[in-house]
Amino acid sequence: MDLKSISDLAHQGRSKLLTQRSQQSAELPLRYWNQQAHFTTPASGTPEKAIQGLAAVSKILQRLDLTPQRIGSHTGAPENFIEEILQQKNRHSPFVMVDAEDAVALTEESIPQARDGAIRCFTQEDWGTTLPFFRPAGLMLQSCVDDLTTVLTDVVDESKPETYPIAGIVWPKVEHPEELMWVCDLLKKIESQVGIAENSIKLEFLVESGYALAQLPELVKATAHRLAGIIWGIADYSADTNLPRIENTHPLCEWARFEIVNLAGAANVPAIDNMTLNYPTPLHRGGDLSDKENEENKIAVLDALKEVYDDSTHGIDMGMSGKWVGHPLQLLMVMTAYRNAIPIEQIEKDVAEIEAFAQIVESGTGATILGEGADEYMADRATDRHLRARLRRATAWGALDKEKSQSLGIITQEEYDQL
Repeated sequence: MDLKSISDLAHQGRSKLLTQRSQQSAELPLRYWNQQAHFTTPASGTPEKAIQGLAAVSKILQRLDLTPQRIGSHTGAPENFIEEILQQKNRHSPFVMVDAEDAVALTEESIPQARDGAIRCFTQEDWGTTLPFFRPAGLMLQSCVDDLTTVLTDVVDESKPETYPIAGIVWPKVEHPEELMWVCDLLKKIESQVGIAENSIKLEFLVESGYALAQLPELVKATAHRLAGIIWGIADYSADTNLPRIENTHPLCEWARFEIVNLAGAANVPAIDNMTLNYPTPLHRGGDLSDKENEENKIAVLDALKEVYDDSTHGIDMGMSGKWVGHPLQLLMVMTAYRNAIPIEQIEKDVAEIEAFAQIVESGTGATILGEGADEYMADRATDRHLRARLRRATAWGALDKEKSQSLGIITQEEYDQL
């Protein structure tokens, strides 16, 4: 075999390998990176309230007589970001999951009521910038099939299938890849039935068992074509592995985060941290509380806000891209933590360094030193990629101007138009 034949075969093999590699990670639209806070809400109640989840925050704080200053002082969260989020015009939650699984009683009346609530919410509410997701019952419950086939088909406007209102589903309590293959096949059939493109209905799954963690690479490979996120479910996992308590930083739970962040990164999707179970609710109820009881209520709420903020920053440090919440005040603190993760000073520094590196590349140099003083570092294509990934998330969150993002090549023209 001559050298040209060897080279031609090597090129063919390379093309095949690149195709295989591309099939193992998601081409995730930019809007799916806007997942800093997953607000879960029961389908059988009033799920529409969670869509504009920030709308209730000011009223709750006023009722408790809590100010951004006191919240910041007690929790360590930046007061300016708390105020910024409270004052922003967009009151929408980044992501809302309408829940027909754990939040629904297993009765003949509750299950159809939850489906009806989900359908009403998806078809009658203004979702704005919120990502609309639905969680059906899991595989162990017979109702999971009807949850999917009923809700995912009844929400479609037959005259305008392009306005299909559900962005994706969250699949609970997954254990084996064959299960997710079955879910994906069912979603493909539903997409065909309602007249929307294949893989339009994205999929996120909850890691809540020992089997799920043990088979996480296989679970990701089974769903790569429609995957939009991997979610850490600490409560069910703690039960499954017989942990003595549900503890956010238990060594086994930290290991689970390592695995989830690693595989989410490999698949190019967000890793979503577990919910903080301590809700910011008052200890005492009633209209004529004493000064002592009112103060105890404030301290209980502030302690819970500190816990969810600390949990959020811990998750961010470990590579999480978002966190589950179940209460409006949790939503405030998680969004504050993620806003603080990429402050405007960081964005401006990243933009300047991307522009500086681009000039270096144009001059024919592949690596250089960027930064000043103690912040100097060796910059090359890998560090540039890291900055661009951070700014891509900032763009999805609305923290970086989309014109600037496009000019730097961080987002495409299509993504610019979508924003």
